[in-house]
Amino acid sequence: MRFLFKPAALVVTCMTATSAHATNGYFLPGFGIKGTGMGGVGIAAPNDSLSAAANPANLAKLGMRGDIGMAVFNPVRSARVGDASSSGDTSFFGFNTGDDSDQEWFLIPEMGFSMPLTERWHVGIAVVGNGGMNTTYEANFFDSTPNDSVLGKLGVDMMQLLVPISAAYKLNDDHTLGVSLVGAETRFRAYGLENFKAISSDPDNLTNNGFDYSYGGGVRVGWLGDFLDDRLNVGLTWSSKMYMSKLDKYRGLFAEQGDFDIPENYGIGIAFKPAKALTVAADVSRILYSDVKSVGNRGPGLDTDPGFLGIASGFPCGNLGNTAYCLGEDEGLGFGWKDMTVYKLGVDWVLNERWSVRAGYNYAKTPIRNDQLTFNTLAPATVERHYTVGFSWQPKDSPLQLSATYMYVANNEQNARDQNIVGGVDIEMHQHVLGVVVGWVLDEGPGLH
Repeated sequence: MRFLFKPAALVVTCMTATSAHATNGYFLPGFGIKGTGMGGVGIAAPNDSLSAAANPANLAKLGMRGDIGMAVFNPVRSARVGDASSSGDTSFFGFNTGDDSDQEWFLIPEMGFSMPLTERWHVGIAVVGNGGMNTTYEANFFDSTPNDSVLGKLGVDMMQLLVPISAAYKLNDDHTLGVSLVGAETRFRAYGLENFKAISSDPDNLTNNGFDYSYGGGVRVGWLGDFLDDRLNVGLTWSSKMYMSKLDKYRGLFAEQGDFDIPENYGIGIAFKPAKALTVAADVSRILYSDVKSVGNRGPGLDTDPGFLGIASGFPCGNLGNTAYCLGEDEGLGFGWKDMTVYKLGVDWVLNERWSVRAGYNYAKTPIRNDQLTFNTLAPATVERHYTVGFSWQPKDSPLQLSATYMYVANNEQNARDQNIVGGVDIEMHQHVLGVVVGWVLDEGPGLH
C-alpha cells in the first residue's frame, strides 16, 4: 500500500491549491477521466478505480489497480448587466457594465486505488473533485462607477473535494452491494461585494475575507447487478447530503450563517454489451440543489417583486420589520437554483488488446431560473450540452495503461430583463477539457478496459 500514499498526498495538495469548475450545475459531469470520455457514465460501467466514486459496488469488477490523472479545464464565461446587456435595460443604480472572466485555465487532479480482500470483499479509496465555480471580473458590475472603483475586482472561487473510502460485498455471482464513507472539503472566497453589506445580517463576514474552509461528509450506497450472462449491468446509487461545517468568514453571505452543504443526489445506470468488444452505457441522475438553502433559496428577482431585493422589511437590512431574507439568515437570499436531472450516454469499443476508444454525450438543463440572474452573474452555470471522446492504450506485456479524454461543452447564454438592481442581464459560458490518466493494473477485473 505504500505506493498509494505518496500519490494521494500529492493529489490532495494539488486539489487544495486549485479549483474545479463544474458543468452539471457546479458538479463535474462524471468521476474519472475515462468515465468522462463516455459522457460521464459510471453507475453501471466500472472502468477504473475512480468509477467507485460513482457507485461503490463497481469495486467488485475492478480487480487490483491504481489510477492517477490530471485534466486541464478551460471555462470561458462572461456577464453583462444594465445597458451593457443585450436588452439594454438600464440599471436604476448605475450598474451598467460587464466583463469576461479572467483565469480561464485550471488543473483538476484525480487518483484512486482498488483491491480485492477476498472473493467476496473488495475495497478502494479515491480522491476526486466534486465540482466548483470560479469567476474573476476586472470590472465590478455591482459598482455604479467601475472605471473609478475602489472596490477592485469582483468574483468568487469555490472548490469541493471528495474522498470516498469504499467497500463492496458480492452477495453472489450476479449481485453486489457497496457503501462509501465520504469525507468532503469545500474551499471558498468572495470579493467585490461591498455594495451588498446593507442587506447582510453580518456585513463584516460578507466579502473580501480570503479563503475559508469547511469540512464534513456523508455516505454513498450502491448496487450492481449482472444479467444476460454478464452482457447487461444495471446499477443504482444514492448519496446522502454531505453535511459541512459552516464557512464562518462568509456567514453574512450564505444562508444559515455560512452553511454550504453538498446536495443529495441519486441515479440509475445500465451498460449493455451487444458484442464482446462493444459497450453502450447510460446514466440518469438527479441532483437536489434546492435542498441546500445557500444555493436553492431565491435571490433578487424581478424588479416588480415587493420589497427591496425581495426583503419585505425594506432597506437597510435588519432595522425594520421582517428581516428573514437578509443575506446570511436561515431564509437568506441565495442563487435560486432548481433541482437538476442529468442524462448521460456513452460507448466504449475495444479495438484490440492495446487500444480502445470511447465517446459520449451529457445533457442537463441549466439549474438557473431566468428570473434569478442577478446573483448568478457570479456563478454562470449555464452550460447544458457536453460532447466527449477518448481512448486508452496499454503497451504489450505492461501493467501500465494510458487514457485520454477531450470534452467540448457548447456555449449557452441566458438573458433577462427587469433583474432588480441591475436591470438587464446576460450570462454565458462554454468549456474545453483535456485530461490524461495513467493506470497500473496489477490484477485485472472483469470491468470495461
